[in-house]
Amino acid sequence: MFRKLLIPLACLTALEATADQTYQDLATTASAIAEQVNLSKTLMVGSTYYAANGGIAVDGSVTQAQLSQDLVQSYNDAYNSVLSANYYTAQQLLTDQHNLSMENLSVAVDSLVEATTQFATITVVAEMAAEVQNGTVQEQMQMQNVLASTDMTISEADVNNYNSALADVEKYAQEAAGFLAAANTTAITGTADAWADNNNVSVASYTSVTYDATSDLLFMSFATDAGSMSVSFDSYLTNNFVTAEQIYDTGIAYSGNEG
Repeated sequence: MFRKLLIPLACLTALEATADQTYQDLATTASAIAEQVNLSKTLMVGSTYYAANGGIAVDGSVTQAQLSQDLVQSYNDAYNSVLSANYYTAQQLLTDQHNLSMENLSVAVDSLVEATTQFATITVVAEMAAEVQNGTVQEQMQMQNVLASTDMTISEADVNNYNSALADVEKYAQEAAGFLAAANTTAITGTADAWADNNNVSVASYTSVTYDATSDLLFMSFATDAGSMSVSFDSYLTNNFVTAEQIYDTGIAYSGNEG
């Protein structure tokens, strides 16, 4: 059975074109057959002309354009090799998943930025409260009046939006990093490609690719003629994890905002 190709071509990683032996073999054998077929048309016209004028074709003058069994077999073998080849590799699949996760991360970041605007007044409240905490009764009552006349409360919806956006940032950041780290780990990509070849699975026929940072588990499933098959990699990316302190320090270094 031939491998199914389910992934939209537009989603595939844009890679520099390189010569591939399977396509070279297909081009060579197809061209050879096409040349024989074109030759047959020429010889047909020539032999028909001489037949009408009493010119006897010598043996083999027309049948030289016949197709040999070896040539046809070579063409079919090359054709089937193209159908069964894995041009889309595990590394390319994981790189594409990294890019998709980065797009999702960008959306999550935008959502978090929007959610944080709802808490802009909290900084004002903190500053005002710090100023009057040891102030006079009059100052404290003045602030009380400000709070009473200005809605600076926090709604449950605001909290849910903020917490959800923050969780999405962490989730997609983990996924994007996990996919990229996996794409750069030959122990994963090499094993996955070999598994796909041994099981006649097209990497491009993937139906699901997930990475769970909590368990450090990469899971990939693929559609096959028999239904589906999957391969997973557990605890392969242990050395790629960074600590909360590293995340914080890097955030300070790049944003200048000490939260």
